[in-house]
Amino acid sequence: MQMGRRLLHEMNLQIEQINHRNFHDANLLIDQKGEDYFNDSVRDIQQALQKLYGSQDISLQQLSATFRRGDLIEKLQQIEIS
Repeated sequence: MQMGRRLLHEMNLQIEQINHRNFHDANLLIDQKGEDYFNDSVRDIQQALQKLYGSQDISLQQLSATFRRGDLIEKLQQIEIS
């Protein structure tokens, strides 16, 4: 999700605007910057989890519940993509 948001931001597009005319450009950007998108997205997830749980350890059960409830997605959507 975060990687896709970064790609769309860089292309200055909304998801609905991805089509056969710009798919090649999107694919090239992923090839060129995919690792950066990934690393930045991992940082976003770490930041969102820290906002939810602070510095405490998170059990797998807590993490699973966080995904089920949508808490993590909500926090990720609040992160500004730059």
